[in-house]
Amino acid sequence: MASTIKKDYFWNTLGVFLQNALSPLLLIVVTRINGIDDSGIFSYAFSVAIIFWAIAMWGGRTYQVSDTTKRFQVQSYIAVRLILGILVLISALIFCISNGYDVEKSSIIVTLVCVKIIESIADSIYGVLQTNDRLYVAGRSLMYKSIGGLALFLIINALSQDIFLSCLGLVIVNAMLVVAYDIPAVQKLQNIVPLRGEVKVYMIESFEIMRQTLAVCMVSFLAAFSLNIPRYYLDLSHPDQIGYFGIIAMPVTLVVLVITFILQPNIVNLSRQLKIKEYTQFNKTVNRIMAVTFLVGLVVTILTYMVGVQLLDIIFGLNFSAYKTALMTIIIGASSSALVAILINMLTIMRKLWIQAFVLFISNFFLVLVYIFFAKNSDIVGSVIMFTITATVQALVFYMVYFYEIRKLRNEKT
Repeated sequence: MASTIKKDYFWNTLGVFLQNALSPLLLIVVTRINGIDDSGIFSYAFSVAIIFWAIAMWGGRTYQVSDTTKRFQVQSYIAVRLILGILVLISALIFCISNGYDVEKSSIIVTLVCVKIIESIADSIYGVLQTNDRLYVAGRSLMYKSIGGLALFLIINALSQDIFLSCLGLVIVNAMLVVAYDIPAVQKLQNIVPLRGEVKVYMIESFEIMRQTLAVCMVSFLAAFSLNIPRYYLDLSHPDQIGYFGIIAMPVTLVVLVITFILQPNIVNLSRQLKIKEYTQFNKTVNRIMAVTFLVGLVVTILTYMVGVQLLDIIFGLNFSAYKTALMTIIIGASSSALVAILINMLTIMRKLWIQAFVLFISNFFLVLVYIFFAKNSDIVGSVIMFTITATVQALVFYMVYFYEIRKLRNEKT
């Protein structure tokens, strides 16, 4: 068991790191080869794909692996992602048409949405592996997809300098590995053949899962929406700055990435602690994760202040001196966003779902109102300030909700 845990940590850490590192690496490639204008289109398209990915994920893996009573069959969790994948693809096409995007921008957005749909289907398969103590297999899958996707993207873009064709390379790699690696890995465990056999049962359970986890989907969608509200309005008012925004927003990915390393392998254990009412130990684990998050944010903030602008200048070959204030501000927002991610996961395990959706909906609703009436022409500095304020308020409110809920559980036990 101990060796399995070690393998889980190592391979999951490596796989998640490479998966999350892929976006910034691709952004570097596009900026260096294609230029800042194409970089802006790519980063914006990727951010839009993330929002649709949040819908495609719906209940998320946290809900799936914390289903310790086995209420739903694993085939039904996979079926959910297949159904949602079709709906998300249609929605992405409608989004591009309704916003009047040209063929190039629309094709890149839709292609990256396809990548995220495939990722969401694979994630449900990873949930099966994780609940069977095979998280390391999922980590290896993420590693293969990241390395293969980056390599094919590099080759295609170097030859064609066409972002759309390069993104198609990501689709090919992800789809091939789901079929050739992910599905066979699960079949070895439980003889899973998605959507063959009791199809009617799977469909009924799928819609029940979606009903039960609607709040989880809303939380994921609204959490992704927080950063992309400023990005959307910046694209409307200052499209020349959207490329720079995409680059300086990378620390958000970096900080959340580190937290994912720590959080994901602990979810099953935290769920078990909650099930057997070890609330004190549960709270200690959560507090340790949050303490590490704070320290990571502090270290990243110090390093950014010292060498952040210089590093971006070297890596991207551009001058970021005019964006130092925006860069420092978004680091604070990244740390707050990481805390929000932790607390969302904890409240999901505790099945406190609708309160999360309410907090995020209200905060995003007010953010949109502020943009519409006061800040719709904000530049990049104004955009990151708005994001940071929103993320910080969300973190504080979520912590108060978590503190109240865990204290209530401990009082009920005594």
